[in-house]
Amino acid sequence: MKKLLIFCFIIFLYSSQSFSQNLDSLYINYFQDTRELPFLHLNKTTFLKGEDLWFQAYVLEQNSNQLHPTTSNLYVSIFDESGNQKEQHLIHVKNGVGYANLPIDSTFSNGNYYIKASTNWMRNFNEDHSFTQKISILSDKKNKSKSLTNEDFFEFELFPEGGHLLANTINNIGILIKDANNEGVKIKEGKIKNKSGDTIGEFTTNSLGFSSINLLVNSNEIYTFEATLSSGTILTEKTGLPKNKGITINTIPQEDAFVLNILTNKASLNQLAGKKYRVLIHNTRSFKNIFFDFNRNDLTYALVLQKSELSKGINIITIFNDQNVPLLERLIFNEYEEFDNPLLILDSKAKNDSITTILTNISNEKIVLSASFLPAETKAYKPQNNIKSQFLLNPFIKGVIENPQYYFNNNYKDLDLLLLTQGWSKYSWDNVFNNPPKTNYSFENGIDVTATFNKKIKSNQSVLMFSKENNLIREVKNTQTPLVLENTFIKKNSTIDFGLRTNDNIFKISPSISYGNSYINDTFNTENIIEEKTIELEVADFESIFEEYTLLDEVILSSNKRVLDNNPYGAVSMLRSAKMENIIIPSGETIIDFLKFKGYGYSIDTGFTPRGIDESERDINTFSIEGELTGTTSARGNNSEEGFKRPKVRVFLDDKEVTFNLWVIENLNTNAVKEVFYGRDPGQLGEVIYIYTLLPQEYSSNSTNFSTINFPVGFITEKEYYTPKYPSYANSTFREFGAIYWNPNLVIEANTSKKVTIPIYYQNEIKVFIEGVSESGGLISETQLFVID
Repeated sequence: MKKLLIFCFIIFLYSSQSFSQNLDSLYINYFQDTRELPFLHLNKTTFLKGEDLWFQAYVLEQNSNQLHPTTSNLYVSIFDESGNQKEQHLIHVKNGVGYANLPIDSTFSNGNYYIKASTNWMRNFNEDHSFTQKISILSDKKNKSKSLTNEDFFEFELFPEGGHLLANTINNIGILIKDANNEGVKIKEGKIKNKSGDTIGEFTTNSLGFSSINLLVNSNEIYTFEATLSSGTILTEKTGLPKNKGITINTIPQEDAFVLNILTNKASLNQLAGKKYRVLIHNTRSFKNIFFDFNRNDLTYALVLQKSELSKGINIITIFNDQNVPLLERLIFNEYEEFDNPLLILDSKAKNDSITTILTNISNEKIVLSASFLPAETKAYKPQNNIKSQFLLNPFIKGVIENPQYYFNNNYKDLDLLLLTQGWSKYSWDNVFNNPPKTNYSFENGIDVTATFNKKIKSNQSVLMFSKENNLIREVKNTQTPLVLENTFIKKNSTIDFGLRTNDNIFKISPSISYGNSYINDTFNTENIIEEKTIELEVADFESIFEEYTLLDEVILSSNKRVLDNNPYGAVSMLRSAKMENIIIPSGETIIDFLKFKGYGYSIDTGFTPRGIDESERDINTFSIEGELTGTTSARGNNSEEGFKRPKVRVFLDDKEVTFNLWVIENLNTNAVKEVFYGRDPGQLGEVIYIYTLLPQEYSSNSTNFSTINFPVGFITEKEYYTPKYPSYANSTFREFGAIYWNPNLVIEANTSKKVTIPIYYQNEIKVFIEGVSESGGLISETQLFVID
């Protein structure tokens, strides 16, 4: 009877310190630099021409597993199916989150494209951690399907645990069967035959095409796995020849632990006796070493790995021999103390052609969400990954995951089968030993703009720069040419006015402009494309919305514009005003400093709070977009209605509301402000602040003369979501491929709620897809169906 040797989870430092030091230092060196992991939550993945692709970007820092605090430049590129880059956009990421929209205009042809998100810094690493998602542009024509043989349709693979088979030992073998669309296949029956054709075992697969079986493998024998499909088709796959000497592993997940069985055979005992092997358990952020010695008698060694002592999420188990050569590797997923979903989603009855959902954060930390609302019959939302699979699985595995949401609904047994069939992790030990990352690409923070003047700037002269779009007013004295503006966040297609001040006069000056950190030479690997060979797309009553969409965009822009001429409604009698020219203001003071002096509270997380009001004892009314009172909430909570809400203090910059984008005024100096109106919002219980900035001609004397420079590069401008004008909300095109609402940048403080009001558009049911992250790095991925009463 075989002896089973049980080892505790112990690190033998007394005899192994020098043995492990070199490998440990190489591992630490390889993963010490910050690594960015991007994910894009798209509002959908199939589009009609004339729609916009809306998305929210999340960027995690791999070492901390939290939103990246310093990433700012995220490049989002569109590639066609041949790998040619169609366009590239620069997204401003703040505290790990950014959002934008891309128009699906007439330059897109019908068919498939790929959206990719990456950073310049990510190019320093051997592993590709970029985000990629296929998007489809809808056509009114059917995709042609071709006649395929059974071999074209199916992939049948065998994965010995650890990477190879060992003779005269029980081996654990993973089984994977997929069709041409990368979807798993559940077989009717499976048989295992030896070289004589005798059936020695049976197997089956689950709905994802996975299975595993323990098989005693004889020396110099190849086994045939035979799978019979429901159609009667028989698929076969053969094992490779087993190794005659060495070790193998068999990992058994249990409720509180993983049991790692290390097995050998009698032919290997003399070769292994007295040698010290290492089990390295690692996940790029941390690692543990377990050392053990082989003896001349035992064929099986069992290591009990308590889940409470392992890192949460993916752990990589690598076994090294006494020469630090990696022999076997296995990925496991530790769900111990899984992050509890902090989000409660409730909906109310429909009212006035809209429905309100209440999103409640029941945790003690802030969460950031994005939400896509689509018709319940939608066929347009098919992301390859959700936020959990992108951050928890993709950084470690090489393959494409089918239906990633499935594994995080307590289906951890199937997740272990998935990991068994992945083989070695994405991180090559050859790279760890011989090819560590080199800093060839910088960690970008904004765009560097260089302005070169055709003449020297004298000591009594200064350069003036003004840009309303970029919230920029700057006077630079003692300028050396060229003038370098570092780490700016210039908006694409915006303008900057330049002037040369000499004493009290300003003259035109037209510098030549160059840019840095505005583009990367990105590529797309077409080998990652999975061709869907059997799908036919048929669209009933299809109509292009492009022309009507363009017209709608113009109507929205013009109808929302109010010309107030520096006189907000009710301002003469209801609001206080302050003209900056009549006030003595310290140099460098911002408009936020001024408003604080006037009694307003302010924080970067919650924005402004009213002047002189005890927030714990005041209620705030909320209103619909039409101005109708919809409810009353306590000022202590953050229960305002997202999208159509009336917060405690609304802020307008040059008549444009910036209440939810207060970062645009955080660096606005008071010397760039002409006048401020503030006070109680007429007709409502909240307060308003109207800020008016100086025009270029007002910023200087009457002899001012500015030259305007257009910036063709820069960060994409964030816009508020608007629904395109569909020809019909009742036909199948809208029900299957249309969009109802998109809500990015939903920030919900700890133990508070937010309301989101969305239009119904004559739908009986609406489905919401939510992705998000908590402050501590907890991941949120939820789908819910709303039934309209």
